[in-house]
Amino acid sequence: MKTNPGIEFDIVANSSPRIYQPDSTFRKTVLSNGVRILTERISYLKSVSMGIWVRSGSRVEEENLNGISHFLEHMIFKGTDRRNALQIAMEIDSVGGILNAFTSKELTSFYCKVLSENIDLASDLLTDIYLNASFPDEEIEREKQVVCQEIHQLEDSPEDSIHEMLCARFWKGESFGRPILGTLDNVLSLNRDKIIKFKRDNYVPLETLVCAAGDVDHDRFVDLIKDRLESLKNGSPRKPQFKPKNIPGSLIQEKDLEQVHVCLGVEGPSATEEDRHAGYIFNALFGGGMSSRLFQEVREKRGLAYSVYSFFSTYSDTGMLGIYASTEPNRFEELLDVMGKETLRTPDTITSDELQMAKNQIRGNVILAMESPEARMNRLAKGEIHFGKYISLDEIISDIDKVTLQELREFASRLVKPGNLTATALGPISESKDILSYFDRN
Repeated sequence: MKTNPGIEFDIVANSSPRIYQPDSTFRKTVLSNGVRILTERISYLKSVSMGIWVRSGSRVEEENLNGISHFLEHMIFKGTDRRNALQIAMEIDSVGGILNAFTSKELTSFYCKVLSENIDLASDLLTDIYLNASFPDEEIEREKQVVCQEIHQLEDSPEDSIHEMLCARFWKGESFGRPILGTLDNVLSLNRDKIIKFKRDNYVPLETLVCAAGDVDHDRFVDLIKDRLESLKNGSPRKPQFKPKNIPGSLIQEKDLEQVHVCLGVEGPSATEEDRHAGYIFNALFGGGMSSRLFQEVREKRGLAYSVYSFFSTYSDTGMLGIYASTEPNRFEELLDVMGKETLRTPDTITSDELQMAKNQIRGNVILAMESPEARMNRLAKGEIHFGKYISLDEIISDIDKVTLQELREFASRLVKPGNLTATALGPISESKDILSYFDRN
């Protein structure tokens, strides 16, 4: 006999005329302790992607514990009371499944993809590692070396390093600016007590949700999850979070490299602000593809760089729009000149054709992503985390379509105001180089 699992919400995705009509149904259940379970059934699939998400990442870390969220993500896979690390790996491999995880500034996710016939095994495995990770001391010491190698690997990649430098300078003095991987000293200082306490304080029901997309029956999935995750207890209330302060400026690190890498950023809208849609469009036309302004001006017309692009990162209460490129030292001045001029002239010269092309690009990207059950699972999670509800594909596309040329130009103009930018550079370059002067109208 079924017990009432909690509050339920049902949305039939094809209940009204739609721009895009997937054969899918969204449902949501909230367990008695606050854990949310969301599913999107896609009837034509034979697989299911599922994940446990927790609203915990490097942002919630104290400075002396920077890196613990990412280290905890690694340690979750190192054994429980029922399974050791090898058994965890063998169980998912034995059914041809995929098991992985990631840590970001605000989120940690443990997820897997299996054939729908293996959903019992996958849900048991995910909930077991999430709830019952045992953190053996010998595994902690071994994994410290692995994570230290990961940090060294990032340091050996100038493109990755320059993005870390930008975050550190952009959110100077804020937890938001610290590296997700942490520092070598912090990682080496971690122990079992610190890890258990951090998990107990942050892996709590009200910050936890379970998402599944694919060939999944909601009621049965809730039954599989409910008895396990309803045992999760809420801990002490979290400290309130405040919007991180952006401090514009510059940071240059001279290093013996073949190229100079440059990365610039400006504060943009958060994941919930209305003008985020203008941000997506601006990013697409400015540097988000092969036809974008930056790509055409920097690479295609002048051959200044192999890699040049813009990016738009959104978080719960802030965001960043940025650009990256790398070039030979003797062409760095020319690169800055071209990037600066293109950045400054774009707000006044965006055309209606560019606007429509960018909208079509985003529409295509979004719809193509929906062919992937992993992307559908991610969209379920982020819609719930940021908005507390299901965000339909039609709603996303409609909001993009509503952005006018005037709104886009005004949005772009706000970005290029003097004093808004943060600039970082890495490579054979003088630390006294004034990069920001190339992006100033005065």
